[in-house]
Parts: sequence; C-alpha cells; structure tokens
Amino acid sequence: MLSKIVKKAFALALTGTMLIGCLTGCGQSSGGGSDTTATNGTDKQTTQEAGTSAPASSGEIQKVRYVTPGNDWADQDYVLEQVNKKLLEDGMDLEVELIRIPWDAWDQKTNLMLSTGEEFELIHVMQDLKAASVLRSQNAIIPINEYVDKYPHLKEVMKNFWGDFTVNGEILAVPVASTNNISKDYGRIYYQQEMFDKAGCEIPTTIDEVIDTALQMQAMVEEETGKKVYCWPHQLSSVPDWMHRTYDNAPFTVENTLGLVKIDQDGNVTSWYESEEFKKDCEVYKKMYDAGLLHPDILTLDHEFQAGEGNNGRFLFGFDTYTYPATETGLRNNTGNTLADFTLNPELGNYKFFSIFNGNAVPSSCKNPEAGIKFLDWLYSSEENYRLFTYGIEGRNYNVIDENTAEFIKGPDGRETYKYDEWQMGLIDYKLFEEGISEKCLEVETQPMEGKITVSPIIGFAFDQTPVANEIANLQTEVITSIYPIKFGLVDYDSNIDTALSNLKAAGLDKVVEEYSRQFKEFLGK
Repeated sequence: MLSKIVKKAFALALTGTMLIGCLTGCGQSSGGGSDTTATNGTDKQTTQEAGTSAPASSGEIQKVRYVTPGNDWADQDYVLEQVNKKLLEDGMDLEVELIRIPWDAWDQKTNLMLSTGEEFELIHVMQDLKAASVLRSQNAIIPINEYVDKYPHLKEVMKNFWGDFTVNGEILAVPVASTNNISKDYGRIYYQQEMFDKAGCEIPTTIDEVIDTALQMQAMVEEETGKKVYCWPHQLSSVPDWMHRTYDNAPFTVENTLGLVKIDQDGNVTSWYESEEFKKDCEVYKKMYDAGLLHPDILTLDHEFQAGEGNNGRFLFGFDTYTYPATETGLRNNTGNTLADFTLNPELGNYKFFSIFNGNAVPSSCKNPEAGIKFLDWLYSSEENYRLFTYGIEGRNYNVIDENTAEFIKGPDGRETYKYDEWQMGLIDYKLFEEGISEKCLEVETQPMEGKITVSPIIGFAFDQTPVANEIANLQTEVITSIYPIKFGLVDYDSNIDTALSNLKAAGLDKVVEEYSRQFKEFLGK
C-alpha cells in the first residue's frame, strides 16, 4: 500500500504545487540580497519618468513567448492584443505570447521543453521548486548579465534583488519584487476567525495546544456538517517553521527546496534529515496524522483539490505561507470568513531568512535572449504598461477604486476575466489590491518588516548546485520516496529513518552537504 502512495506522491510532488495563497501557491522563499524591501527606492512618478532605455529598434517583430504556470483567462487574448499594440506604439517591436501550463503538468512539461530545446524567450523560475542554479547546472537557462546591462532602468528597479539570482557572478533571472511580506511568514499559523470563535478556542501557545485546538475545531465542524477538515502545510517540501520557533536552538534555517541542510546562526552547516530537530518534526506530524488532523491522502492529493479546500475555507490551520491577499479575498468571497494568524513563541520576534525567490529566466534554446529582458524593462518602466499587462483594460477587466485598491471584474465562472499572477512578475510600486482588503493585510504587503528582527547568516548566499547536479537530481527523487512518508507521519520515524538515510546517502547526500558547507564557509569568509 505504501509503495503505491509513494509512487503517486512522487508524480504529484514534482509539480511542487500544494495550495494557493495561505495554503497554496508559491510565496517568497530563500535567496539573498543586500536589502529585502521590495521597492526600487523611487516613487511612482520618478519611475514612470525614467522610461525605458531600450536600444534602437531593429524594425523586425521579436516574439516574447513567456512560459508560466497556471491556466488561461477568459479575456487573455484580447488583453494581449492590446499589450502588443501598445508595445508597437512604444517602438518596442515585441509581441508577447503567454504559454500557460496547468500546475499538474508544469514540471513534466517544462522539463520536456527545456531538454528538447523548444524555443521560447522567458520561463518563470520558483526557487523553492527548482532553483535557478539547478537549471543553470543543467544548461537549461543562460546568464543574462550582458542583456541586463543594456537596460539601466530595469537594473535600477531591481537593484536590491539581483543578488538573489546571482551565482558566481552570473545573473540567472530577473527577480520579482511584488511584495514586502518577505520572511514575515516565519512560523505563522493561519486560521479562520469565525470557526475559531465558534469552537470556543483560545490562541495556542505550544505545539500540543495547536493539536488540541485543531481537534476542537475539527470536532465542531464534523458535528455540524458531517465532514472532516484538516490542517495543511504550504507544500510537501515546506519546512515546519511553526514548530521550529519553539525549539531551544531557534532560530535556524533549513534549506527549503529539498531540506537537505540546516544552517545555524553561527554559520554551521549540518545534515537536516540526520538532526534531532527533524526527528521532532516527524513525531509531531505523526501525532497529527494518527489523530486525523492531516488528510489521509496528503502525499497524493493534487493541486486542484487542495486549492479548493483552501479557497473555500475547508481547513483548520494552514502553516507557514504569508500571502494574505489571495487567501483573505478567497475566504471572504466564498465563505464570508476572516483570515487570522498567530505564532508560537512570539518573543522570538521576526526571522529574516530569505529575500526573493521568484524570477524570470531566459532558456538556453532562445535565439534572441534580449527580447525577454527588453519586454521586462518596458513592463516596469511605467504604471500604465504594468497595469495593462497585469490587470488588463480598465473598465473592462478592472476598475480602480483608490491608490491601492481596485475592483477586479469576474466572469460567470467566478474567476477574474483577466488578472495576471503578480507573484510571477509583479512590482510592489504599482500593485493594486482587491477591494475590501483589510488594513492588516495591506500593511503586511506594503510595509517593511519591523520590531525584533534576527537575520539568518544565509541572507545573500546562493548555492551553486553545478558541482553536485547529479546528486541533487537523484536526491529529488529519494527525498519524495523515502522522507515524505516519514515526515508526514504515514510511517513512524524509528522504524524507517535508517533505511531512508541509507538511501539518501547512496543518492549523494554527504557529498551535497559537504559541498554546501564548503561554499557557505567561503561565502562567510571562513
């Protein structure tokens, strides 16, 4: 039975998609950079006046085929027609085409496109699913330094974030600076205020109280509806920082793509899956799984199922992803419920452990690498350009309400007729939030981190996976098949960890940890 679960989990987990918003989608994750405030340091007027400094037009229309995860919008063709018309009016000689790939096919399809040399100009990169350095080690993407240098405005807009996608001097992607909520999700636990209050709950202060509170809410919901709802991690690869806040040696950082290494505040790198802290994680999730707080099919559920659970309020607690706008809006529109959150051990304060992790890269198969960079420079050169591509046509796809908010027009299916995913290409300086956004959510998204802040030594470090590319590829498979069943409590830790570690070591774990440690010491100047 377990082997069947693992096989299906492997096929699904490679898509790297579990939930949207608080429970789903890709939030921010690890990387580096000298400043994690998502702003270019200029106001909107200054940014718009800067304009684009594109090199002279060749006169020939250049395609910008942009490969991204997700589904098409009803009005997408018309909006892109207007975008391309505006590009020509601006002398850009560019024609944008969106190639949207459904989440459940993303990994398989993009792997095929990159490996067969299919031609396109931009691809979205999510560092927590497959880092830009991995794609570079596979010769799937190219460095873009020479093209970025041609566009000083783009270079300035992203000046605080190039380090997040720079490895050994090579810029591997244009960062996405769509939010100021970066690192604010450390250990956050999300819940629905109405469900919480109706069950008579109080804010938990320990892991055991989190479990007891979840059981209390679950029992109430099951009694009223006859259905069970569950707690959800952001995705299978997510590190349970909500637990880690309570550990004696907190804070520390766990590399967030495969979870192979732990980095403490002194800069020591050790094997995460061989640590006592990982054992504690497994014991907690085992307790939750056995109590029925984690879905029995957690390793095999697809993206659409979990997205539906999150957007329709069918969850007890959601762990570790701070994307308030999407979740808050979904809950309010679909259920009328209010999103709330808390952390265990609040005295620990904030922990800044990453900067930007979403970016857009140029594939090696691209015959005109400058086209995509030229388009991004145009996109970020003015609020008008940004809103056209991101929100569509004012009056048709959206209506501006005030400086920060808008009404986004929906079709008969309840989905926006057009509203591009800003976590894939957004810029906080131009961002509009949905009408009715709470003051708290707006503050989370737009204001820099405040209060007590501990900074991880990993900030600014980008691991070059090239020397261990084969081992990383092997470990991607092995972590899913050997570790995830233990991590989420389908099997117990003590009876299975030795075999799992043996498999990881055979796949190259020790070599990866050693290489990571070597590079990190070099980064720290040790």
